[in-house]
Amino acid sequence: MHRWYHWLLMGLLVTGLGWGPSLPAQAASHQTKGLILDAARQYYSVASLKRLITTVHRGGGTFLQLHLTDDSRFGVENARLGQTVAAARKRGDVYYNRRTGLAFLSKHQLRSLVVYGHQRKVEVIPEIDTPGHTRALIKLMKTSSAANRQLAATITHQNELTLHAKQTLPFVKSLLGEYTGLLYRGQHLAIGGDEYSASTQATQPTTVSYTNGLNRYLRGKGLKTTMWNDGLMKADLRRIDHNIRVVYWSYDGETGNSQTAKAHRQIRATLPELNRAGFQTLNANFWYLYVITRPATFKAANVRYWQNDLKRHWTPTVWDKTSHQNLATSKRNLGSAISIWGDGKKTYSQQQVLAKTKPFLDTYFKQ
Repeated sequence: MHRWYHWLLMGLLVTGLGWGPSLPAQAASHQTKGLILDAARQYYSVASLKRLITTVHRGGGTFLQLHLTDDSRFGVENARLGQTVAAARKRGDVYYNRRTGLAFLSKHQLRSLVVYGHQRKVEVIPEIDTPGHTRALIKLMKTSSAANRQLAATITHQNELTLHAKQTLPFVKSLLGEYTGLLYRGQHLAIGGDEYSASTQATQPTTVSYTNGLNRYLRGKGLKTTMWNDGLMKADLRRIDHNIRVVYWSYDGETGNSQTAKAHRQIRATLPELNRAGFQTLNANFWYLYVITRPATFKAANVRYWQNDLKRHWTPTVWDKTSHQNLATSKRNLGSAISIWGDGKKTYSQQQVLAKTKPFLDTYFKQ
């Protein structure tokens, strides 16, 4: 999930750049704050997740979004994919898929977190990421049943779900349907939508139909939809359901290809454009609000730099990297979200992650 080039430059930033002008305090009305946790690359226990819910609550935040699925892990129980507690190996309170050896949360555990958060006025939002970042999902399809293997041959292409197959939308609805009953009416379920390979097409009718189909399915279950901004093209905004909440992490997708980045900026909607079109947004600016769990992130000098940079140069109106132009001042820009993303190597235990990210979370929630 999402690329991290800015952190490769952090050492240079600490030693080589001045602070520049401080931003004035802006948009004090943007009060919504929350945390997005990568619970796919790294497993987090119920106890660890409850600690993070408490952290969000004490910081005045209102939500914890759990990025439960990605290329590396489908991190929650799902009967359609054959990943169930009945078929799992259990060690303590942790369930392991016998075929993959990977840990996952049970539905009962997820529901307990939803209730725990609800009692503390923190909405726990499960994220089932499609159509990209589905390598782990596809692996479960191919190893769970003959019917799923046959379906995988039809609806997958190069480790993604293809939106051109008519079976894709009903299949993903069946996946999401296993979680809709775990949530309180009016809560959000996140459908992903980031870094899909069709990202350079100026108009994407299949993506529009797919996105609206999932949104209307969830609305019919009494829930709300949230998704990443990647697939929202300027030309398609009028056709996409405007009651979807958009988490905006990057304008150009942080690709290493400069031509692709330029193409993205020509066709993708900016955060202010989304607001003007009627969408509510949460600012998850990757430059300021992404914490990557690798050693460079937690060097003392880098932690100090990040804290000072956030305090002096960022408000929820700054959405495009470090740019202070075209600020997102609309009331539809509801607030922001800080994210903790795994490094893909499991460098730290979950207990170490909680300890090492604490200075970042404390600074953000006090901002």
